[in-house]
Amino acid sequence: MKMAIYNSSIIKKGNNVLILGIDLEGINENLFEKGVNTKVDRVIEIGAVLWETKRSCPIKFYSELIDERDRLRLSEEVIELTGIDEDLLKDYALRGDEIRRALERLSLVMKKADFLMAHNGLKYDKPMLEAMYKRYDLEMPNKTWIDTQNDIEYPKKITHKSMSALEHAHGFINPFPHRAVTDVLSMLKIASHYDYNRMATLAQSPKVKIVAELKAPNWKDKAQVEKFNAIKNKVARARFTWDPSEKKWYKYIHRIHIDENSLNFDFNWSIE
Repeated sequence: MKMAIYNSSIIKKGNNVLILGIDLEGINENLFEKGVNTKVDRVIEIGAVLWETKRSCPIKFYSELIDERDRLRLSEEVIELTGIDEDLLKDYALRGDEIRRALERLSLVMKKADFLMAHNGLKYDKPMLEAMYKRYDLEMPNKTWIDTQNDIEYPKKITHKSMSALEHAHGFINPFPHRAVTDVLSMLKIASHYDYNRMATLAQSPKVKIVAELKAPNWKDKAQVEKFNAIKNKVARARFTWDPSEKKWYKYIHRIHIDENSLNFDFNWSIE
């Protein structure tokens, strides 16, 4: 197997690195069942904090409420979760060309950063923000995104990676949850406990799909069934996901973990 090489500007520049943490609050058509739909989903708040890793402190804050005219009406769930309602957007949100200028200002801050960071950013914040830039005929700066759900190697005892669970695991509570800037600050505080070099390396490593090799037993053979169930339990504990249509247990991992030979699953698996 050929070993991949991963470069990191953090390693090149030493310890003084700028990371722009980003969080979006949005109104989405059916996020939990279908994911992001950039045709109709819209951002209602952008929060960003430029963070210097050497001093472990914020050096610039960016926060804007957004009210695009073609957005969906705010749902009760979004209002209850974020505290952002129609009146708040009416009184304080940016509209029209104000939004374009705000994105241009955000681009200036992005360009100063060595890396961008978001929690579940590759599935939510990045596609939502890219679509927003396109709607205003702007090009979003091309930077490596660190995703704090996937690109931080948390201790094994941390089994839940929601922002609230991670805050609790790291000994603090966000007094203003589900608001963009305060969520960014919580994320950056959590990230400050870990190795930024390692985060950057993982963020730049491609993801690959691996599949557990789990062959169905002869269900009439008790010994085979017991052996099968024992392996299946190991697969489930290793956080593989069952695909009912393909009838496979699978997991996405960083390619670098294979290159480093650091996977220690106690069962056979293969790259798909």
